[in-house]
Amino acid sequence: MKSLYQLKNITFNYGTDFNLVDVCVDIDKSNIIAIVGPNGSGKTSLLNILSFLKFPHAGTLIYNEKELALDNFEKFRKTVGYVQQSPYLLRGTVFKNIELGLKLKKINKALRAKKVSEVMQLLGINKLSNRNARNLSGGEAQKVAIGQVLALDPDVLIFDEPFTHLDKDSIDELEQIVLKLKDELEKTIILTTHNQYQAQWLADDVYSVIKGKVFEYQMINLFSGCIDFENNAFNTGKQLIIIPEDINNAEHIAIDPKQIVISRNKIDSSMQNSFQGKVTGMAEVNGQVKVSIESDEEFQAIVTHKALEELSLTLGAEVWISFKSSSILVF
Repeated sequence: MKSLYQLKNITFNYGTDFNLVDVCVDIDKSNIIAIVGPNGSGKTSLLNILSFLKFPHAGTLIYNEKELALDNFEKFRKTVGYVQQSPYLLRGTVFKNIELGLKLKKINKALRAKKVSEVMQLLGINKLSNRNARNLSGGEAQKVAIGQVLALDPDVLIFDEPFTHLDKDSIDELEQIVLKLKDELEKTIILTTHNQYQAQWLADDVYSVIKGKVFEYQMINLFSGCIDFENNAFNTGKQLIIIPEDINNAEHIAIDPKQIVISRNKIDSSMQNSFQGKVTGMAEVNGQVKVSIESDEEFQAIVTHKALEELSLTLGAEVWISFKSSSILVF
């Protein structure tokens, strides 16, 4: 698959305590990329670079096999459609809102009508054509905002927290639209979300952003704390977790949920971490099961349905969880 974006050791310095530091990201064409992380972590800053609104202060930015420079990167903005978290719709009908960009490009009226009709058909919003855009629900407004950028046929669609403040039905509909844009139009889609599990099933690749650092890793079991050098462990304040050796500094760890082994009795194995806990939740995640286990900390494990049946897991069941120190990302 052909690479569209390559970010190599990208740094963006705000001149404050917050910076994007040494970011390395590789995005293939026609893929869905999810970027997850807490508020203020740097997600929107990364989107600004990917949409060519901000140019990095250091590192190499390659787009479609072209290395960008300060004097040429702005011309690539037209290849990207950026939908903000709270899109602003103009007064007038839905049709007029979606048509506006084409009108500004001086596309003739017949072609504008054809393109707007095709976009509304794809998004399933034909019935909204004559509605006042200011009177739409959150889910409807989000679709119209997507229609505005889609009408201009960008190669990349960037959505900043598109699922925020939507009800479940609207979220389900928007997720299906994202998949359709990839499968039917072969668009490259980059989106941010707070929902780790949504990112996991929806996206081809997931990047986590924590304090300006970007990791290609599922930050589901994310803990803050400090190193306990005497025990070669990470102290979360509630639990000591054995980490790989020769780690000199760390503020966070993340544990791969697929590397956590659940058992009914303590396992005699080489896995350095083993804790007793209680099952507090189970949920379907992309054909597998997410099991929440409350020990001194709460852990999330991903298991198969077969494993779930073999363990006879139920809510409240006493279990053991075990994992290797090599399954822990320390940063």
